[in-house]
Formats: sequence, structure tokens, C-alpha cells
Amino acid sequence: MPPGSAQLETAQPSALDHIVERIRSQQRLGREVPGFDPDNGNEKARFLFLLEAPGPMAVKSGIISLKNNDQSARNFSKQLHAAGVEPQDIALWNVVPWYLGTAQQTNIRAAAGHDVRQALLYLTEVVKAIPKLNCIVLVGGAARRAHIWLSQQTTARILSCYHPSPKVQNAVPGAAEENIAIFQYMLATSK
Repeated sequence: MPPGSAQLETAQPSALDHIVERIRSQQRLGREVPGFDPDNGNEKARFLFLLEAPGPMAVKSGIISLKNNDQSARNFSKQLHAAGVEPQDIALWNVVPWYLGTAQQTNIRAAAGHDVRQALLYLTEVVKAIPKLNCIVLVGGAARRAHIWLSQQTTARILSCYHPSPKVQNAVPGAAEENIAIFQYMLATSK
């Protein structure tokens, strides 16, 4: 290399990146399976937050991120920040890792039992790829359908919270405050 020239580092795909690529290949999908946000801890995370399935903004951005342009992401980001949860300590993923909506991405449907069952083996791989995992937080009712499966796959503690969508946050008085309390409890009881 000539003097004064900088060698560009190319990021090597992580174990989680490989899982995302395998899901895309096996399910014959592309961006419908968004990846992990590189600004989060991911493989180095202590906390895994599992939502239901990617929304249109995650598909558009290509990642599951608190920075996506939708109200659920904004609500969730505010709640985690209020609780003192740092991005480097988390990984965000979905129980069903592929988009469950229309091709036009105008409507998303709820995850059905067969969607969750089909996705559980991938979920086990994700959990195993995060060696420092201390706690899994199931975000919303659909994610809670994976609780029994996960309790057989990991020794990480499993908690649950309300989904950060406006629909849930507006329908359940105090949902945001309860989520913040759960996240604070998670931090206080994790070593």
C-alpha cells in the first residue's frame, strides 16, 4: 500500500447477518426480511427485544431500527431512552422475520400461528448468536406466542411489555409508563 493511503476496512458479515441471508434465501425473499440495525449491540447485546413482524418502514429501510420513520419506532425509542437502555446493549428482531403485508406495503396483517411456528427455528438461531444475552423482552401479544418455545431454548430471562404502536399505546392507559418500568426493572436486575 502506498505511503499516506488509508486502507479501507470492510465490515465482515456477522453471525446475525448470515442468519438474515439464510432466511432470505430459504424463504425466497429479499428486503421483506430486514436486517439488524448496525448501530445496536446485536451480537454483543445483553437484551433482545422481539416484536411481531417487520412493518413497511423496516422493509423500506432494510433494517429493524428505532430510527425508522414510523410512530411505533419513535414511541419505542422514547421509552427505551426514558428507561436508560443504551443502543449498544440491545438487538431488535421480530418473532416472524418477514413482512406479512400486501405487496404494495399498504396493509400488514397479524401473524398467524403458522407464521410463528415457521419462524421459531430461525428465532432459536438468533438467540444462540447473541452469547451475552441476559434477557429477552417480548414486545406485544403476538411476540408472547413465542414464550414457551423460547423458555426451552435459552436460560435468558424472558419479560414482556406492550407493543409501542399508537393503536396499543392509545388504547391502554399507562402503557408507555409500564413499558418504561419494565425496562428499568430489566436493567436493575441484569448483571
